[in-house]
Amino acid sequence: MRRDKLPRLSAVAGAALLASGAQAFEVDTGNADWSVRWDNSVRLSAKLRTESADPALKDSFRQVPTGAPAPAPASFAFPQALNFNAGDQNFQNKGLVSARVDLLSEFDAVWRRDFGVRLSAAAWYDDRLHRKTKADNDPTLGQAPFDAFPETTKKIAGDKAELLDAFVFGGWRLDNGMKLTARLGRHALQYGESLFFGDNGIARAQGPVDIDKLLAAPNAQFKEIIRPVPQLSAQLQLTPELSLGGYVQFRWEEDRLAPAGSYFSTANVPWGSQQPEFVSIPAGTPISGNYVLAPGADQKPKNGGQFGLQLKWRVGETDMGAYVARYHDKSGQLYGNLNPAAPPSPFGTLPGSWFYTFPENIKTVGVSASHSLGDFNVAGEASVRDGMPLRSTNMIYPGGFGAPQPQAALGRTAHLNLSTLATFGPSFIARESSLVAEIAWNRVLSKDDPNGELDKAATRDATALQLIFTPSYRQALPGLDLSVPIGLRYMLAGYSSVTGAGWGAAKTGSANLGLEGSYLGVWQFSLNFTHYIGKAVPFVDYSPILAGGSPSFGRGNPLADRDHVALSLRRTF
Repeated sequence: MRRDKLPRLSAVAGAALLASGAQAFEVDTGNADWSVRWDNSVRLSAKLRTESADPALKDSFRQVPTGAPAPAPASFAFPQALNFNAGDQNFQNKGLVSARVDLLSEFDAVWRRDFGVRLSAAAWYDDRLHRKTKADNDPTLGQAPFDAFPETTKKIAGDKAELLDAFVFGGWRLDNGMKLTARLGRHALQYGESLFFGDNGIARAQGPVDIDKLLAAPNAQFKEIIRPVPQLSAQLQLTPELSLGGYVQFRWEEDRLAPAGSYFSTANVPWGSQQPEFVSIPAGTPISGNYVLAPGADQKPKNGGQFGLQLKWRVGETDMGAYVARYHDKSGQLYGNLNPAAPPSPFGTLPGSWFYTFPENIKTVGVSASHSLGDFNVAGEASVRDGMPLRSTNMIYPGGFGAPQPQAALGRTAHLNLSTLATFGPSFIARESSLVAEIAWNRVLSKDDPNGELDKAATRDATALQLIFTPSYRQALPGLDLSVPIGLRYMLAGYSSVTGAGWGAAKTGSANLGLEGSYLGVWQFSLNFTHYIGKAVPFVDYSPILAGGSPSFGRGNPLADRDHVALSLRRTF
């Protein structure tokens, strides 16, 4: 190990030891009205890549036959995974890709069970992101030096602490028998009945999501990846069967993506990246040339204007809901602004910038229902969105020649989620087991695409499925509980114009098999293997250019070569 890493590792080890010494306890305040608790958990984890990188996802260029007779060259370099391969190159060999320690600390103070404060924070350190990468000496990765992770990536994924929840809450019983509860501060909220595909439901309006966490933990439910934001939320219990809820958010935040060059990264230029983007415009136009685009300023929406309402009621054994919300886009649209009028660099390249825009004021309305049938709880949620950003191409325009910024495609979209939770008794597999499953569908009902920017690979309809079946074995040994989760996430049809990046193309997805355990209720461990389904195709596919077309989002799996084994050990105090 390099000497310069020893202080960092020592500091992380010290934090873990301090946490292990801080036992969770009910603080005796001497006042029976107060309940105070502090919980800490430390997790050690590792990930091992089980196969080497696929050239289709690793190489910036590939050789393509010219078809011309000699003395013309037999082949030429054609973009393969250019702008989308830093993560694959940095970890291109089999073996350890993550060695991480996480600390989660949670503090709750409650007065008379109705008022209180909650604080939670997380910190992590990944040793692999502070070492040299395995990348080729490839200048198009934009890493300087080429075998070092970008500083922003080391900061976000390799060495960070952040505040999660930070809110006060209260409950008031009114004279008319109603009860009002409220939270003020940084917290997460989820309306509707979505389990996995909250990005397709009402819940998409209610906060940014941690896509990097979802990729690292493929069985995570949506409630585990939605991130807290500053807001005021409240619920009024009108009758035992009827309640009204609402929220207003004070700050907009974007989704958290896998940072450029990290293991699950499939693009070198997500927002927050400082990598360049390389663009080549073929000869025959006034803007022909090779461009190196520097990161520019993103066009972010205003903080205000995000709010929602829900009405929940119970009819017999069925829980129903109605929802309305307005929010700003959190997934972003990439632009490239070319400056062909500028003098070329010493290397003959032209300048420009890349940046993201986030459209505002998306409106959504929806309804939901949930009902128990024997061992199954079944739920459905349907919604419609107006002003929804559709999956547009990387919109390149010559702003240096005075060309206006193109308008992204927007549309009216329909969404449907059907899900179930089930528990089963003794069988030949196990004494008990559970099933969590959801199928989601969306459709573009109408579109507004004045500049023809809707991606050519996107489809009008798309359908995705995710399920987890978990046999459990309580007291497999004294004090030891075991479970064997079996997960599948699969794109059944289409390439969504709405949720394309999160769902992927038809016949792609991931499958995983794990072993999880809990010993004496305080030690938790897991071992999980994840296999990615689908053909290896970069996030953006350049091959249509060879037939006179334009690049489009790849109809394959940009993670196809990143099968891995994940191990973790967690101790709760």
